[in-house]
Amino acid sequence: GALAALMTAPDGSENKKIAYLQDRKSIRVLDLVTGISVATVDHDSKVDWLELNPSATKLLFRDKRRNLHLFDIPTQQRCTLLSYCSYVQWVPMSDVVVAQNRDNLCVWYSIEAPERVTIFQIKGDVEDIERSGGRTEVIVDEGINTVSYRLDEALIEFGTCMDSGDLVRAVVLLEQLEVSPETEAMWTTLCNAALAAWKIPIAERCCAALGDSAKAHFLRKVNEAAEDARRAGLEDPSQHYLVRARMAMLEKQFSVAESTLLEQGHVDEAMEMYQELHRWDEAIAIAEQKGRPETEELKTSYYQWLLDTGQEEKAAQLKEREGDVDTAIRLYLQGGLPARAAALAQMPSYRQTPEMMETIAAALSKAGLHDKAGSFFERLGMAERALEAYRRGFAYRRAVDLARQKFPREVVALEHEWGMYLVSQKQLDAAINHFIEAGQYVKAIEAAIQARQWSKAVQIVDTATLEPPVAERFYKVVAQHFEETKNLDSAEKFFLKARAPQEAVEMYTRANKWDKAHKVAVTYMSEDKVRMLYVAQAQRLEGGGRLKEAEKLYLMVKEPDLAINMYKKNKLYDHMIRLVGQHRKDLLAETHLHLAQQLETEGKFKDAERHYVDAGDWKSAVNMYRAHDMWDDAIRVAKAQGGVNASKQVAYAWAVSLGGEAGAKLLTKFGLIEQAIDYATESNAFDQAFQLARTSMKSKLPEVHLKHAMYLEDEGRFREAEEEFINAKKPKEAIDMYVHQQDWAAALRICENHDPGSREEVLLARARAELDKKNLPQAEGFFVDARKPELAVKMYRDARMWDDAIRVARTHEGTLGMGAAYELQQERARAMAAPDPGGDQDAMAPGRMWEESREYSKAIDAYLKVTNRQVRDVEYLEEVWEKAVELAMNHVHARIPEVVSEVSRRLVEVQRYEQAAEFLEGIDAHKEAVDVYIKGGLWDKARQLAKTAAPQLAGHVESEYRRIMGGGSSSGPPPSAAACDGL
Repeated sequence: GALAALMTAPDGSENKKIAYLQDRKSIRVLDLVTGISVATVDHDSKVDWLELNPSATKLLFRDKRRNLHLFDIPTQQRCTLLSYCSYVQWVPMSDVVVAQNRDNLCVWYSIEAPERVTIFQIKGDVEDIERSGGRTEVIVDEGINTVSYRLDEALIEFGTCMDSGDLVRAVVLLEQLEVSPETEAMWTTLCNAALAAWKIPIAERCCAALGDSAKAHFLRKVNEAAEDARRAGLEDPSQHYLVRARMAMLEKQFSVAESTLLEQGHVDEAMEMYQELHRWDEAIAIAEQKGRPETEELKTSYYQWLLDTGQEEKAAQLKEREGDVDTAIRLYLQGGLPARAAALAQMPSYRQTPEMMETIAAALSKAGLHDKAGSFFERLGMAERALEAYRRGFAYRRAVDLARQKFPREVVALEHEWGMYLVSQKQLDAAINHFIEAGQYVKAIEAAIQARQWSKAVQIVDTATLEPPVAERFYKVVAQHFEETKNLDSAEKFFLKARAPQEAVEMYTRANKWDKAHKVAVTYMSEDKVRMLYVAQAQRLEGGGRLKEAEKLYLMVKEPDLAINMYKKNKLYDHMIRLVGQHRKDLLAETHLHLAQQLETEGKFKDAERHYVDAGDWKSAVNMYRAHDMWDDAIRVAKAQGGVNASKQVAYAWAVSLGGEAGAKLLTKFGLIEQAIDYATESNAFDQAFQLARTSMKSKLPEVHLKHAMYLEDEGRFREAEEEFINAKKPKEAIDMYVHQQDWAAALRICENHDPGSREEVLLARARAELDKKNLPQAEGFFVDARKPELAVKMYRDARMWDDAIRVARTHEGTLGMGAAYELQQERARAMAAPDPGGDQDAMAPGRMWEESREYSKAIDAYLKVTNRQVRDVEYLEEVWEKAVELAMNHVHARIPEVVSEVSRRLVEVQRYEQAAEFLEGIDAHKEAVDVYIKGGLWDKARQLAKTAAPQLAGHVESEYRRIMGGGSSSGPPPSAAACDGL
């Protein structure tokens, strides 16, 4: 794009310029009148907009980054006006710029002062600038409405006046405006234009408006001089010498003003000008040049003014030029310039005095110019004072040179001081050699180390004579440096020189150089130290999370248990198992099991399963899943590890846990028909059991019928149970059911219909039942019907009914033999001769009969039916009851507690305390046994039992003993004689 500016300049010349893009990043401004390129602007990004102002003195352009720039063509200066610029435009026929930055409308009324900008807050985007009818408005589109912002026409008009050269009109416009940053910039622009056009009154007015009263007053004098020249008949007052001189002063061109005045012979005015400016040298130079008589007076006044204003240096220079050296030296000293004074004092033409020399030297020292003071003393031959001054001024080179000539013994101390000074100044490299010259090898090494001159430091340590601990300390520092720079071999060498092999080992460990670390350790350290070092280092690595490296260290010193424990603490069980398998194979299974149990408690069942299996205890894994109702996993493990049968067992357990129909369905799902049937019967779900058996396993039908029959029997539904027993082809069980219920007719009916061979058993059972009821004749008939006459004989014999026994034996001699009756007669004779223990009948007979029939529970009941009301012989009673206990112990374990308790109670009633307590001891009823002993007064027995079997009862025994023996309750028998003897 290109933009041209065409206008007529105030001087009437034609002004035609054009600005265009040479390429996307460079702009050229061309004067169309002369054809000369006025300016070329190179930019660092693409330019997307440019425009010249009407006078073609300013160029605005914007780049792709939305930055707005201003280029001043006359001065070739560029500045950035605005960032994020979305709109920019010159106000038509003016030098006012309008631009938008986000929500800000920016207006530059005076583009000569880019920093002075007026900002309005807007809510939309600028669309255009309209200028007509003495009004200038910026049109802003706010979306729904279009809003116009009016600009200050007076400020815009000022620019037009400046372009046309109408400065008077510009003054009138500015006087109507309030003072603001914009108007101040415009007054400044107008002032500069007025001075350039020699409009002195207008410039004076501008300075007054700006508050620059000094400049306004000066311009007033210039204007008065111009008026005087005009009244004197000069057509162009600006050419008057006084006006030209004053304008040169205003522009600080004092040499031009001086020439103008001297050309006109106005020496006094030229000198006065310089005096007002306190430029006495130029005034004195003019006076001397023109040979003015007041030159000396002027010099004196200048000298006095210098002294009055504290400018001793210039006063001294003045006296020095006049050749008054003494006065110059004093002024230099007075002005705090002793070095200049010393330089003057050393001039060959100056006659030195001791007092002055001392004064100068003291001033040099006081001013801190010790090196110059030293040189001054040295020239005066004062070597000691010179050396001291050099030391104070840290001029050690000159001090050492002087000491070598005058004080050789001080050289070493000076070298040391020089080194220390260089260290304080951070010049460590330079300090090293001075410490060596001074014999301070430790400090030389420290300086070399701080300067990172490692080879130099090693060289000094190797060559210097140092105590071993000192040398080792420095070797260690050097080794640490080489470790930092990854030069591990050199670091190892110096660690070994420092007698610190453990640090070399640690270094290699940190660098994962395990082989080198081990080599150094076993070569230079004892086995115990190696172990301690490796363990400590491994623990540090463990703390830092570097477990793999820690493991290597533990294994290098044969401490696998520490590595195993490390992985255990960090719950890295795979690594733990790996090490146990490699180093503790005997504990592998136990470790797997321990981990499995721990993981199970943490709820990590899959991991626990794996360890259970690896430990060879897969059943525990199954039980774990069962305990947490994870039956699918339990079955999976059982099948994988124990085979199909094991999985079926788990499935069955699952079914049991579900219960009822759901359990049976589950077993069916797993193909466990038999187990499903068994489970259904055990769950009393017989309909389902029959259905499964009929459809899938008919061979199980009899078993189902049998279990159903037993269930019905337990429910008391005997007729239904009978049918089921028959269906199960188990008539014997049906017969036993009716025998148990003593429904003899039903039992015999089944015998006749289904099991004739069981008829004799039914008759025998009925005979025993009659015997229990003491219906011996009826019992006899049933024994005979069952073809067991010998049992009828035995029944009568046990009941001591010898006549009936002999009768039955004679009646059935064919079955019992010819001698049976005779033997009974003989037995009766013997029995008649002996006393009858229990009366007419033997109390133990029913029990023996049931015992012979192996009906042990009924035998126990028969024996317990014998009481002390029926039999008076206590010994016989004890024998009967002991028989009941014996049967319970040997054959009916479920009744042991019941029988023992009952027999013990009866024995206590008949005062057989010791026998009763022994029975209770036999079933571990220690408390009851102790109480029986106490009741029987058997204190020794009670104490012995408490001591050996129930220590917690010892206090109870003693408490009862004190209560009874001390006159407490008198219940129970008195203490036995044995107990009293014990006391």
